[in-house]
Amino acid sequence: MSFEPDLFANDTGPIVGLRVKLDRPIDRDQPCCRNLCVIEPGRPPYAGALVCIDCGKRRGWLSQTTAHWIASVAVRFGAPRDLIVVRAAEELPAQDN
Repeated sequence: MSFEPDLFANDTGPIVGLRVKLDRPIDRDQPCCRNLCVIEPGRPPYAGALVCIDCGKRRGWLSQTTAHWIASVAVRFGAPRDLIVVRAAEELPAQDN
């Protein structure tokens, strides 16, 4: 039986309100304030919106896959104490098997 966390139950799911640090190529080339965002509810097909905590500008969308991963970690271990860093998928290092 797999556990699927409810991401946005009453708009207070485990990821809504979490703060993240953006570190994608676009964020380095065209930063917005401090590149710190809060996760807000998204609209389909996205699971969340990344909104600048300083100026309120929407900086991007959070995919369903990424949101489920963050939610499963938050449900299992609690909300992270450190900022989650959002990077572009192609920047992730290859894993040795």
